[in-house]
Amino acid sequence: MIRINLQPKISLEIREGFRMPLWPLFVIGILIAAGIGTVIAINDTKNLELDADIKKLNFALKDFEQIITEYKTATGDKEYLQGKRDFVNGISKNQEQWIDFFDQMRDRIPKDVWLTRFDGRRSGSYSIEGRTFTFASIGFFMLQFNSISHIGSVTLDQAAASNSSGKSDFDAVVKKFKISGSMSLAPKAEKSDNTGNAQRRKPGQ
Repeated sequence: MIRINLQPKISLEIREGFRMPLWPLFVIGILIAAGIGTVIAINDTKNLELDADIKKLNFALKDFEQIITEYKTATGDKEYLQGKRDFVNGISKNQEQWIDFFDQMRDRIPKDVWLTRFDGRRSGSYSIEGRTFTFASIGFFMLQFNSISHIGSVTLDQAAASNSSGKSDFDAVVKKFKISGSMSLAPKAEKSDNTGNAQRRKPGQ
């Protein structure tokens, strides 16, 4: 038996597909790399600029801190110098007041009275020991001393004749006295009454 294949014969022809060239890929890669590099370079430049700004700000901050330190030092030096000036002025004023006090005391000491001891504080009490020939001279000196503008009060603490035994004729007639009271070197108004504050205390009180 003869068989005949009546189906048509189909033949397939496989052709080679489209191939993209490689150089565009290289170009694209180069462009991408260049873009990335540009971005990195720009960022690096900005970072450098920011670092430079930070350094400038740090220098400015250090300069500001230095200025503050110098200001504090100058302020401390000013206060120190003002303290020194006030101290020197205080000493000068204190000397002027003591000079004025002793000048007034010198002008008021009677010729027959001499002082052997003086102890006084610029704002407080004082005590004086001296010698003279009569008790009347002691009273007169107290009145004169009380007229000093810096004297607040005058009190007679002791007045006695020297022991004549074993002493010369001069020592036998000498009268010893001691007075005390309050004083202040602060300026005061002139006293109009020389006897206002004079007091007398009996020996032994």
